[in-house]
Amino acid sequence: MVKIHAIAHTHWDFEWYFTRQEARVQFAFHMDDVFDALENNQLDYYLLDGQMSIIDDYLKAFPEKKAVIQKFVTAGRLFIGPWYTQIDEMVTSGESIVRNLKLGMRLSDALGGSMHVGYLPDSFGQGQDMPKIYNGFGINSTVFWRGFPSENDARYFYWDSNDGSHVLAANIKNGYYAGVEMIEQDDFTSLADKIGTKTIATNQVLPVGGDQRAVDFNLKARIQHANEVSDTNDQVIESNYPDFFKALEKEPNLPHFTGEFIDPSDSKIHRGIYSSRYDLKQLYDRLEQEMTYQIEPLMALATHQGIPSKQGLVDEIWQTIARGQAHDSSGGCNSDKTNADIYHRGIIADQLAYSLKDYLLRKLSISIKSDQPIDLFAWNPLPIAINEVREFEVSTQSPHFTLTSVTGQRVPFEVIRQRRENAATLRRNPDEMADEHYFITRIAVQTQIAATDWTGYLIDESTSEIPSQLESAQQISNEHYAITVNNGQINLTTKATDHTYANFITIEDGGDEGDTYDYSPAFSDWLLTLDFKNADTIEMVQGQFVSRLTLNGHWTLPQNLTERQQKKTSGTVGYQLVLQLNHASNLIRFNMTIDNQVLDHRMRLILHTNIKAQSSFADTPFGTIERPVDDPHLQDWQTIGYHEEPTSMRPMIHFANVHEANASWSFITGGMKDFQVIGPDNDQLAITLFRGVGFLGRPDLMRRPSDASGLQTKIVPTPDSQLNGHLTFEGALCFDTAFDAAKLQEAHLCLAQKELYYQEQTINRFTTPLQYFMMNKAQHAVLHAPFVALTDSEVVLSSFANSVDQTGYELRLYNPTDQTISASGKLTFNGQFRIATLDLRGHVIETCASATAEFMLPEFGPGEIRTYGLFPIKSDKK
Repeated sequence: MVKIHAIAHTHWDFEWYFTRQEARVQFAFHMDDVFDALENNQLDYYLLDGQMSIIDDYLKAFPEKKAVIQKFVTAGRLFIGPWYTQIDEMVTSGESIVRNLKLGMRLSDALGGSMHVGYLPDSFGQGQDMPKIYNGFGINSTVFWRGFPSENDARYFYWDSNDGSHVLAANIKNGYYAGVEMIEQDDFTSLADKIGTKTIATNQVLPVGGDQRAVDFNLKARIQHANEVSDTNDQVIESNYPDFFKALEKEPNLPHFTGEFIDPSDSKIHRGIYSSRYDLKQLYDRLEQEMTYQIEPLMALATHQGIPSKQGLVDEIWQTIARGQAHDSSGGCNSDKTNADIYHRGIIADQLAYSLKDYLLRKLSISIKSDQPIDLFAWNPLPIAINEVREFEVSTQSPHFTLTSVTGQRVPFEVIRQRRENAATLRRNPDEMADEHYFITRIAVQTQIAATDWTGYLIDESTSEIPSQLESAQQISNEHYAITVNNGQINLTTKATDHTYANFITIEDGGDEGDTYDYSPAFSDWLLTLDFKNADTIEMVQGQFVSRLTLNGHWTLPQNLTERQQKKTSGTVGYQLVLQLNHASNLIRFNMTIDNQVLDHRMRLILHTNIKAQSSFADTPFGTIERPVDDPHLQDWQTIGYHEEPTSMRPMIHFANVHEANASWSFITGGMKDFQVIGPDNDQLAITLFRGVGFLGRPDLMRRPSDASGLQTKIVPTPDSQLNGHLTFEGALCFDTAFDAAKLQEAHLCLAQKELYYQEQTINRFTTPLQYFMMNKAQHAVLHAPFVALTDSEVVLSSFANSVDQTGYELRLYNPTDQTISASGKLTFNGQFRIATLDLRGHVIETCASATAEFMLPEFGPGEIRTYGLFPIKSDKK
C-alpha cells in the first residue's frame, strides 16, 4: 500500500508582478484563516512556505500575534523556517546563503522552532553545494521542484556533496501545487498515478497549496473523499514534511545523485535569468562583497580594539540582502514597480553599509596612539597579510606633497588624478567667494599591512617636489602583461608564455526577443561584432604602480528589433573602456561604462582565449564546477519534452574560467553573473554585460516555444528592464599557466578591498557624509595589535566575523577542489586563544585547543567547509 502524505501549505512569493506591500496586505488576512483552521482543528498542520521574511513583516505590524504563532509552532502544527527568504541558489554567494539560513533559523527558533527541512520548492535550479550547506545547519532533508534531469529516474533519493554530506531529497516533479487537483477535481486515481511515476517508494508526498493560495478548509473532507473513491490501495493521510521524511528514510534502495540540477525537465528553469536586470545583480553583489570582505571583518577588528559591536546593524543589512535574493527578486522577473522597490531597498542597505564602514574607519583611526604624527591610515581587517597597490584619495592645501611612513621612510606614490576645490562659504555670485582652495588627489601606493592591522603615513606639504605622475605611453605593461592598441584592436602579450593574443577583447551585440525570465535571440537577428576602430580617444598612461588604457567612443546599433531585422543602425551606445595593470599583479582590471540608448538587445564581452575548450569552470557557493560547453540535451530537448532549450548559458558567482594544460583564462566578476563558451572552436569566453528587454513574460520564444513565463494570460510591460541609461561594469581578466580556484577566489577577495582608509584632516569636511559629525575617540587607545594571522594556506578564506555570542571570532575556510589539500595553513595569535570547530550556525561542535598562540590546521578533505571559533583568553591582570 502507498501512503500519500498530503501537506497543506501556501507558496508565498515575497514579491513578483505585485509588490511586497501588496503581498503583505494579503498575508495579514491570510494568517487569520491559518489561525482559524488550526484553532478549530479543520487542519492538523500547515506550512508557511519555509521562509521567515513574510512572518517577520507580519509580526512588525501585528506583534500581538507572536504568542499565537508560538503556540502552534511549539505544538508541532504550524511549520516555519528554516529560510529567511527562498533564495536563488545559482547566483548567490555561499556566505549570503549561510546568513539567510542563520537569520531564518534564529527567528523561527524564537517562535518555537524551525522546520529542519531545506525547503525550496520554486528556486530556478539547485546548486551542487546545498547538501553540505544543509548538513552544516543540522538539516538532513530537502524539497525542490525545478531542475532535476530527466535521466535521473527517481522522485526520492539521496543528494550527495563532494565532502561526503548528503540529504534525503524529494523532487516534487508535478509542482508544489499538485494537490490542488484533489481539492478541485474528483479524478483522484489519475492524480495518484501522476505523482507515483518514477518511484516505487511506498511513502509519497502530495503538496496541497499554491501561489498565495487561501487556506483549504475542506482538506479533511477531500482526503476522506479521495480515499473513498480511489480504486487503488493508496491511502491519503494529512501530514507534514518532518513526518514524511521520517517515513521516507525507512524506504530501502533509494538511489544517490550528485551535482547541480539545472535541467528544464519538469518545469522551466530560466537559464537566461542569470543576466536579467543587471542593475539589481550588480547592487546586491556589491552588498555581498561589502558585508563579507569589509564590514564584518572590520567590525571584528574594531571589537578586538575595544569598540562595541553593532550586530543589529549588520543583521539589518543582511536581512535586506536576503530579501533581494529571493528567487524572483534576485532574478528580476518582476513588474517595474517591484524591481524599483528591490533596487531602493538595496540602495538603503548600501547607505547603511558604507556609513558603518566609514564610522569604524574613522573611529579606529582617530583613536590610534602613536609616537609619530599620522595623517593617513590604511586598514587590513582580514586575517591574511596584504602587499598590493592600493588607491587613496587625499585632501591637501598644496598640489605638491610627500608621504612618509611611521618609521620615517619616504614612501613612493604616483598621482592618478587631481582636482581643485574651494572650501569657502558659498555665495550666489561665485566671483564673491574667497579663495580657500584645496586639492583632492587620488594616489596609488604599494601598501603592506599585516593581518588584522593597519599602517599609517605622514603627508608633508612643505615641499615643492612634484609627485610622480602617470606618463603617456605607446603601450602599458607590468611584470605579467603588455597591452597595445593597433587599428582599434587591443592586443595582449602574456610574459609568462611570451604569447601575443591579437584582438583579445571585442564586444558582441545581438537582439533579445526574450523576457525578464529568459534570453532568447531575435527571430530575425543580426549579430554584430564591435571593436574599437572608431574610438574617439585612446589614452595610454604608464606608471610604476598603475598603468591604464582608456578608450572612449560610441557604436551605432539597431534602435530596436524592427531595425535589427532591417539591418539598420539609427541607435547610439556610448562607451568608455578602461584596462588597468597594477604593479606585480596578474589581474587586468576591467572597467566599462555604457550609455545604453537602444532596445531589446544583449551585449557581451568576448575574450578570445585560443583555448579550444571542452568544458567551462566556475565557482559555486563553496566549490568549483565543471560543465560541458554544450548541454547534453541541446539537440534532443524537444523530443524528450524539455520546457525550454538548454542553451549553455552558465551562472557564476565570482569567476568563470576555461583552461588547458599550460594556459588558463579567467574572468573575475563584479556583478555580471552569466557566461558562455562560444565560437566555432569553443575558443571564446563570452561574459554577458547586460541585456535589455521590455516584458515580464512573452509567449512562444525561440528558446521557449510555449506559454509566457510568469503570467500566461496577461502582458506586463517592463520598460525599466530595458536598462536605458548609464551602466557600469567592473571585474578583472586573469591569465595564468594553470587553473587554481583558490587563487581566483583570493583575487576576488583582494579586488573587494577598496577604500579601507581614513585621512585625519580639517580642510575637507565632506570626504564622507559622517565627516560632518563630531566623534569622540575610543575609550582605550587603538594600538598595533594584530590578533590573528593565517599563513601558508591553500584553502579559500570565506569569511571572518564576530562570533555569534560576541565573545570571539568566526573564521570560515573551504576547499574548492575535489582533492585533499594538505597545505591548510597555520593560525598565529597575539595571546592565548581557545580554538573550536563550529557548525554553520556558529554553534560549537568541539574544542580543538584550550589555550594556544599557534594552531596548525588539519588537512581539508575534498570540498570541505570548516568554521573555526577563535576565542581570546583574557588575562585577570588589570
